[in-house]
Formats: sequence, structure tokens, C-alpha cells
Amino acid sequence: MTHPADKPIHSATIEGVAISKDGTPIGFYRFGSGPALVFVHGSISNHRDWMRVAHLLSPHHTCILMDRRGRGHSRDGHNPYSVEREYEDVAAVLAAAGPNASLAAHSFGAVCALGGAALAPVHRLVLYEPPYPINRLIAGENLAPFREALHANDHDLALAIGMEKFIRLPEEVVAATRSSKAWPHMRGLVKTWLRELEAMDALGSDLSAYRNFTTPTLLLRGSESPENPFQAANHLLEQTLPNAKISTLEGQSHMAMRLVPDVVAARIAAFLAE
Repeated sequence: MTHPADKPIHSATIEGVAISKDGTPIGFYRFGSGPALVFVHGSISNHRDWMRVAHLLSPHHTCILMDRRGRGHSRDGHNPYSVEREYEDVAAVLAAAGPNASLAAHSFGAVCALGGAALAPVHRLVLYEPPYPINRLIAGENLAPFREALHANDHDLALAIGMEKFIRLPEEVVAATRSSKAWPHMRGLVKTWLRELEAMDALGSDLSAYRNFTTPTLLLRGSESPENPFQAANHLLEQTLPNAKISTLEGQSHMAMRLVPDVVAARIAAFLAE
């Protein structure tokens, strides 16, 4: 999710482009000083989802905020979409960040980040609630009404369905978001959610490919986030990754980097300093 009233881009920001394996340009913003830290955003959002956290970390880290393909300054590519291309996008930005870069990612972006970290060296990895379909599909039977709303150009309805059925936010939270400044921006990106939902449901619950992934990994979770998909995925990742640990954000759910950026920044800073 993105809010247009975020802090402006850092005054010393450098815009850059990494070329992914399939030739797609992937844009990013770089500011701060110190060891490199790449940020990957989730669905219906762009690089600004991590902006507040990055500002807090920038005195001690060179923060690199990428736009995932198909939004912001990143192109969409000429080939059919696949999550593997997203893995390659993250790997390309990591290569541009230089050696010993760390990686922090949220939601579907965390899925992309783990796949990218398996392709390129990462110093440390932070994953905030990647939505693997462990006990149930993310979209499942709700994908059909979501797709129908998109085909009818009713993006408000599609977004409401997604927030209630996929992220599983309470109705009152969805209603409050609908009246916020963030809603129009999210509505403008809701089309990009369809292919990501299809990709998420196709991932399955077999994470055995990551059993040999030894990079130190911090699994952030909100204490109020729903069991499926977020809590279940975090617990399976903790059991699967040889060098992973869970850190709980008390009283928070799926958007703590926006609601309590100071808390999230402090957790990341402490982990990177270990």
C-alpha cells in the first residue's frame, strides 16, 4: 500500500536502473551512507512503502528502494509475467547495490526477495510476512469475483475484495482505508495484483528449495496478523531456513513499516548490527 503524503524523496537521492536478466529496466532510488540495504515493496504499492523506514536508517545505511516491474520507474518486460522474473529483478538490483548488500522486503515483495537472494549474494535478509499459501490459497475462490470486478472496471470493488479476502483486513479497516488519501493510488495499481495473486496461489507450500539457504534471516511478523497466510508462512520459514528467527511486532499487523516505522527501523538496525 502507498500513501501519497509520504516524505519527499531524500534530497541527496540518486536515481538508478538495473537491467534484469530478461533485459527489463528496473528502477531504484539510492540515498544515505554506509552498507547497502535494498528494499522491496509488496503488492498494490511502490518503493514509497519503505520510505519512512529508509529515512530512519539512511544515516548508517545506503538505502536502495526499488520499484518492482510494471510500476514506478520500472518497465514491465516483453515476455509473459512470472514470479521467476521478479526473482531476477531483485538479483539485478542486488548486483547494482554492490557486494555485502542486505535486503528487506514486505509481503509479496518478500517472496520475490527470498527468490532473488537465492540467486545473488546477500549479507542479511529481512522478510516481513511473505504470503506463501501454507494452509489455504491466498486468493482461491475469491479470485473469480476479483477478476470480474477488474473486467467491469470497478476497481473500487476489486480493491475492497482484495483487502477483505486476500489480506483479510477487518471491514472497518477497509472502510477507513477507502476514505483515506491512499485509496486512489492503490486503486490505480490494483490491476497489477491479479497476476501476483495467481503467482502466489501457484507457489504452493513446499519451501524445501530453501533448506540450504544459510543467510541470516529475520522474519518480522505482526502479532495481530491473521494465521493464514502470514503467521503460518512465517513459522514454516523459521522451520525451513537454517539460520532464521522470528521477531514479533506487538500490536501490529501487516503494515507496521507505515504505521510504526521507528519500531520497524529499530528491529532492522539491530539485526543488521549483529
